[in-house]
Amino acid sequence: MTAIRITLLCGVLLLSGGCFLSKKPAVIVPVAGPATPAAQPSPPASTTPPASVPAKPAATQTAPAQAAPVPAAPAADTSKPSPFGPATNVTPAPKPVTPAPVKPVPAPALGAILTADQRKQLDASYQSDLKQANLVLSKLSGRTLTAEQTDSVSRARAWIRQAAQYHDRDLATAAELVRRARVLTQDLAGALN
Repeated sequence: MTAIRITLLCGVLLLSGGCFLSKKPAVIVPVAGPATPAAQPSPPASTTPPASVPAKPAATQTAPAQAAPVPAAPAADTSKPSPFGPATNVTPAPKPVTPAPVKPVPAPALGAILTADQRKQLDASYQSDLKQANLVLSKLSGRTLTAEQTDSVSRARAWIRQAAQYHDRDLATAAELVRRARVLTQDLAGALN
């Protein structure tokens, strides 16, 4: 009895074409042929047509053959260049509009708001300290200085340059930088005497 079952199982597997053993199921694709007109029912077996129905000519009794629908052609992809050359009906993409350059707006000054009297006092202090610092620096320019003294002179000159940059924007900061340069140069002059 088991031999019969094994034989039947082998026969089924051979007839099925190995569908059970393959990973992909078998797919049957119908082949589309030309469309055929639908068959019209044949007239009754009587030999004479009824008197009320006029006989039609044989050419009009059969339905015309209908053509199979033709699939629409896919739209042309204009984003990729054609290997056959440029297309003649493709319009070039418009150039992007670049806005005119905008002039930067100066940042508002963050310095202290000064009255006219305070501004006069700070400017007078700035001018006085600047004059004293430059006088000491001019006296030190011909002397031999140590590395530390040379560093102090360059620091005082840097503060004077920064003060000149801040003078119009922030007078209080400019006056403080010049005051530091004056104090530093006076300390240097006192150490050299």
